[in-house]
Amino acid sequence: MAVVGTDRDEDDELDRRAITEIMTVMDNVGTVRNVPGLYEVTSASGKTYLVDTISGACECPDSVYRQHQCKHYRRVAFATGTREIPMWIDPDDADAQLGEHVSGKPRWSE
Repeated sequence: MAVVGTDRDEDDELDRRAITEIMTVMDNVGTVRNVPGLYEVTSASGKTYLVDTISGACECPDSVYRQHQCKHYRRVAFATGTREIPMWIDPDDADAQLGEHVSGKPRWSE
């Protein structure tokens, strides 16, 4: 699962979706339990994907076929605080459970 960059507008849109859409990120359940860098992300549709932050990949079709950092991968980075949430995102628009089920804490840009 290779990861390639995207243009700025697409990156901003994927960041916005990763922060505002309802998703659950977990690092201590099922196959991801006690596996460093592996997360389970469940989207609002109920589909669950594995995100591997060590290899930089997600198993969702968007990541596999388009080969870029999908919203699931970005959600993990924002939820765990490994990436700051951009200042242009209104905190009131963020999904209420962002960072709720993982170690780490979301970090907001100042």
